[in-house]
Amino acid sequence: MKEHDIDNALKTLADYLKQDASVDGVDTPIHFKGKIYNKGFFWSGIGHTKQLVLVNEPDRLFSSESIDLAPGKEISIGKVPMLSEKELGKSVVKSNLREVGRLKGLVVDGALSVNQYLYFDQHTDRLGLGTDEPNGALSVYDDGVEVVIGTEDFKTGQIGTYAHNDFQIKTDDTARITVGAGGDITLGNAKQNPIKVSVHGKLAVGVSNPDQNVDLHVNGAIKFENHTHMYNNAPPTGGVWNEGDIVWNSSPKQRQHVGWVCTKAGKPGIWNPFGEIK
Repeated sequence: MKEHDIDNALKTLADYLKQDASVDGVDTPIHFKGKIYNKGFFWSGIGHTKQLVLVNEPDRLFSSESIDLAPGKEISIGKVPMLSEKELGKSVVKSNLREVGRLKGLVVDGALSVNQYLYFDQHTDRLGLGTDEPNGALSVYDDGVEVVIGTEDFKTGQIGTYAHNDFQIKTDDTARITVGAGGDITLGNAKQNPIKVSVHGKLAVGVSNPDQNVDLHVNGAIKFENHTHMYNNAPPTGGVWNEGDIVWNSSPKQRQHVGWVCTKAGKPGIWNPFGEIK
């Protein structure tokens, strides 16, 4: 063997030993030059080839396998934690999540839609159930009827129907108070037993400022035991009246009468004075 052949063999052996010695501790970075895309690490021999390579459009690292971090470790961007075992980073403010588990707390800034049934309009600060165009601070739309809760003048609260619909207050699935679409009010239910209505205070009918000296102030005729009682300065000359109806004299004077009573029903019937004032 020639001398230079021996030198080459020794050099090759030295290079091999040097490479083998560095397996347990590479002290220099792996450097890819030239055409760097689609270069990286490849593992083959069992199943498909596993890869961790650099790809382009855009430049990124591609891994064909899942990446498993050790417990307590996290993924960061610019030294800011993005994802850990239990938390998303605080700087994560946008997401297209489609499904989440049980929430302990939730703060929403802006519009909100839940299952295309619950809507919050951030422009009007209104919440709608069954409608995305609520007409009150809270609107519930069901079977073509919208019930609203809110205020119109910032002073008076309101609850009722928005369109021309009746409104009922129920207990035991039975209407107790019904406000008709035109404003008529019904207390109780004709199909149920009579209810009790207690008024703890003054009651006025057709009066804006009731007399504080009386408990019942009525501006107009009343029906008592199916008989009409009213005030006038003379008995009726028209209309239909029943026996027992009374007209009280609105201008009583001495040697006149307290009022007139209907003694025979008719149009206007027969009226007789009663209660001479002496």
